[in-house]
Amino acid sequence: MHKLPFVFAAACAAALSISCGHNSIQYGDGVGFEFGINPDNWSALMTLHYGKILTAVTRDNVEIELSGNASADAQTGELESASTEFGTDGNLKIRIGRQINGAAVDLVKAGASADKVIEALANEKKQ
Repeated sequence: MHKLPFVFAAACAAALSISCGHNSIQYGDGVGFEFGINPDNWSALMTLHYGKILTAVTRDNVEIELSGNASADAQTGELESASTEFGTDGNLKIRIGRQINGAAVDLVKAGASADKVIEALANEKKQ
C-alpha cells in the first residue's frame, strides 16, 4: 500500500511523456491570474493578465490570425461619481492544413510517390 503514490506518479509521468503531436491552442479573453515558480532563481511569481491571451503550440501547415480591438474611456473624480466605459472586440481564425505523420515521410524516403501517399491518406480519411 505504501507503493501506491509511487505507482500513481509513474503512471502520470508515463501519460505525460507519451503524448501525441496534435495542435494545442488555448485562447482567453478577460482577466486571468497565473501563479508559478521561476526556475532560474526559484522565486515565486504571480502574473495578472487583462485582455486577449493566445497560446498556440502547433505543428506544420497552420495559419492563426488574431485581431482585436479595445477601447476605454475613464473619468476620475470622487468615488461615488467615477464612471468607466470600455469595450473589447476580437476575432480568432485558425486554419489547419494537411499534416503529414512520420509514417508517410518514411514511405516517401523508401521510394513511394508523394502524390500516391497523399492520395491514400485522403481516401483513408474519407472511409
